[in-house]
Amino acid sequence: MKSLGREAARDLLFLSVTAGSADAVGYLGLGQVFTSNMTGNVVLLGIHVGQGNLAPAGRALYVLAIFMLGLGLGAWLGRDVSEKQWPALAFRLIGLEEMALLIFGIGWFFLANENSALDSYGFLTFLALAMGLQSAALYRLSAPGVGTTAITGTLTAFTTGLVNIFFMARAADSRKETELHRVRFQLGVILLYTCGAALGGILILEAPRLVGFLPVLTTAFVAFRRPAV
Repeated sequence: MKSLGREAARDLLFLSVTAGSADAVGYLGLGQVFTSNMTGNVVLLGIHVGQGNLAPAGRALYVLAIFMLGLGLGAWLGRDVSEKQWPALAFRLIGLEEMALLIFGIGWFFLANENSALDSYGFLTFLALAMGLQSAALYRLSAPGVGTTAITGTLTAFTTGLVNIFFMARAADSRKETELHRVRFQLGVILLYTCGAALGGILILEAPRLVGFLPVLTTAFVAFRRPAV
């Protein structure tokens, strides 16, 4: 894919699972908010405000604020790293994301059954912060038509690409192959995001104490498999 190396593309696929599972945990286990999909939270915020439900509105607003904090922190930490230096950028930002997710996973394992509002906000803090850091890293990567925390854009690019391929009968073979490669990758991101959400849903039902470790495991493949450069 344009501007993406093999390692960066592989990392995006792993991070798609992370984002999907984080959204599932947030929605099913932390008060029906998303920790990755901020479009959904903006909609939820508007609905709750319109219906006068201030407590869930405050929760959605809180997650939005923490996500933006993660974005800002990621932008600051990655400001001196070129997008072409993805291994270094991933080690720095995704590595910090992994630390936040690990704290979340351990806390969830020991405290998830407490069901207190304070614990809920604490869990949301680490999960939303992690997703903000991930989004900051992928924004710097400038992946064409791909976003692991904004699947609407990926779905739009995927569908547009399919239409383009259909009408490329006279295009050069190299152009067709490039478009096919891009569309296949975008489909992979969509499917893996969905799989991450599905796995999160299954674990919430079958092994709720372990669900917090799912995004930890998928992110670890990106964060710690190589040193910074």
